[in-house]
Amino acid sequence: MNILNPFIHCPVYETDHLIFTKVKEEDAEALFECYSDPVTKGRMNNDNCGGVWDCHSIDIVRQGIDGWNKEFDAGFYIRWIVRYKPLNQIIGTIELAPIPNTTRFLDGMCRTGILRIDILSSMGKHAIFSEILKMVTDHFYIEFGLENIITKVTTDDIPRIQAMEHNSFLKLESNTFIPFDDYYLRSKR
Repeated sequence: MNILNPFIHCPVYETDHLIFTKVKEEDAEALFECYSDPVTKGRMNNDNCGGVWDCHSIDIVRQGIDGWNKEFDAGFYIRWIVRYKPLNQIIGTIELAPIPNTTRFLDGMCRTGILRIDILSSMGKHAIFSEILKMVTDHFYIEFGLENIITKVTTDDIPRIQAMEHNSFLKLESNTFIPFDDYYLRSKR
């Protein structure tokens, strides 16, 4: 099977209610609302990211976007904005990064991707998370050459937990992928 390199042509995904496009600097203002939301901030996955991202200004978001795009240019990971089509509103981001972080997608060694989902808390509904997870499982295993996708879910995020269960992600009781807690896994079928 010939897999296109997503770091040459970043894929755009679309579902019934959502559009996923590579993050760009012009998204900073809309993303500031998401990343300054205290509930969203408490549910972010900063594991292995070098600390907590304190997003107290749009300039911090711009710096974050610049960093994400540099990682994309280096072929390491991709961060997409999530746009809610009915309101034409950016409601957050998703990211796919390789595990272990010493590998790269499509290098023949990366078999697991970590999915980070940062969604504005007012949009953090079961249906939104399920639509994200369905898009991810429909595309990422094949397009990124993965066998497993893991993602973190805080124990108080009931809609996200329900979406994980609804989309066949299983709670990892013994996490051998990374040394952090509260992860869910779905393997390629």
